[in-house]
Amino acid sequence: MHLEDIKAEFPVMPDDMRVMVKQEVEKQLKMAPAAGERRKGMPKKYFLVAFAAVMVMGMTVFAGSLYRMRTQDHGKYGLDVSVERDGEEGIPVVAAQDGNGQENPKDQGASGADLSQDAYTIDPVKVTLSYLPEGMVQIEGDYGKYCYADAMYQGGVTVCLYRMDTGSESFAMQFTDIADKEEISVNGNEGIYLKFAEIYEDGVSFNQRIYVMYPDQHYVLEMFVGSNVSKEDAVAIAQGIQLTPSTEEECVKYASVMNWSEYMRSMGEMEAQQDVQDSYDEAEEVSKDRMNHTHAVGESFSLGEDKPYSVKVSQVQILDNIGVLNRDLLDSDEKSELSEATDADGNLLPGTMEYVKYGDGVDTLTEVVRQEEVAQKLVYITVEYTNTGDTRLTDILFWGNLMRIEEVGGNVRVREGKEPGEGDSWDVTRMRGAARAREMFYYDVHGGERSNNYIPVIEPGETVTVHLAWVVPEEELPYLYLNLDSEGDFYSFSDHSLETGYVDIRQ
Repeated sequence: MHLEDIKAEFPVMPDDMRVMVKQEVEKQLKMAPAAGERRKGMPKKYFLVAFAAVMVMGMTVFAGSLYRMRTQDHGKYGLDVSVERDGEEGIPVVAAQDGNGQENPKDQGASGADLSQDAYTIDPVKVTLSYLPEGMVQIEGDYGKYCYADAMYQGGVTVCLYRMDTGSESFAMQFTDIADKEEISVNGNEGIYLKFAEIYEDGVSFNQRIYVMYPDQHYVLEMFVGSNVSKEDAVAIAQGIQLTPSTEEECVKYASVMNWSEYMRSMGEMEAQQDVQDSYDEAEEVSKDRMNHTHAVGESFSLGEDKPYSVKVSQVQILDNIGVLNRDLLDSDEKSELSEATDADGNLLPGTMEYVKYGDGVDTLTEVVRQEEVAQKLVYITVEYTNTGDTRLTDILFWGNLMRIEEVGGNVRVREGKEPGEGDSWDVTRMRGAARAREMFYYDVHGGERSNNYIPVIEPGETVTVHLAWVVPEEELPYLYLNLDSEGDFYSFSDHSLETGYVDIRQ
């Protein structure tokens, strides 16, 4: 999965919010590069919990109303957050106003009558930050996204705004896997800081969240906070945020903004789909004849009719030493991981496999119950991209995912590692460190706006060679297939990738 291809996943959300939430969902589902694929035994509703913490949210615009945020523990690790109107029970409720200050007679407030679902007109606002930690900068073009200058596009904070356009008196959220929480005040507005428990400590994740209510302006602020930002800095950033009247154009320059009604509609559609079928499980196993388009090493093939170039895996090397890699092309985190995975001469050391038992996030947390050492290998693959047309090509996206595929009767399925037997107290296994990644962690051609996985130029008839690399447990070598389809991924089969064909690199 790569960022360019997730628009179909969440068709309503703004792009930057969709990207960030998708990354965190993938991590929580063990589908992200930092964790591997989703495993059998994961609770069915875990996807929705990971995506939006089962949030149900709404607020009516009441003239002169005051609101108070209330929290209540739900089990050991769950938390319910709600917003109540401040005042004595039974006091008549002032009718809600529309965007022009006119009362809406359909809204009856707390008396028990139905509230109107008509959308309110809410004035646009501009988000201003009076504090950023040293070294943190705003990413130009990624609205509301702030990262450390030496770790661009990794963690940091992302600011989102929800226009509370739904006719509801209360705001309510339910969260699970809460490791830390604190009620905070932001310029007189009530908010809450949350930190989620996680065992996947490799890499940077968005394991912190801050919510702030702005009842006077009818917005709720949501701030996603990366694990590379301290709690103190996260709270300080939030406390320095102000919403000031602005134009719609200015509003979207400083935050992801959407109507809450649209967000909830997206969530409802996702939950309905989840109730009908578990799409991730469904895509994990297909008929064996769907693999008829598989390619051998040395075979050229096309990635689709819209791709005027061919690809060929010309060589696959299984190595014990990482000396073939150009370390100057790695970021600091990758260098650190490889340093921990190798000795002074670059030889791969045994890696750590963890045995994980899922928790429900309310009374129990997901935990590692056992560890063991396993041998590791470097998979170093040479791929050739050839321009088969008569037009110069620029900024060609390339992608590589390692899939583990095994035969089961007349079917093939994505291999999910070791499976627990009867009486085992674990649900899944996962690798720590460098071997956790299924997306390519190394590539030696860079281009595009961000100087990442794009080939800058391929002239007609020209071939450009790209080297890709992964660290894998030695025991997985007999199951490896390479997916070069930029529309595919590593945790499930896709129709397009099956038609394009995987490359058989089993050893």
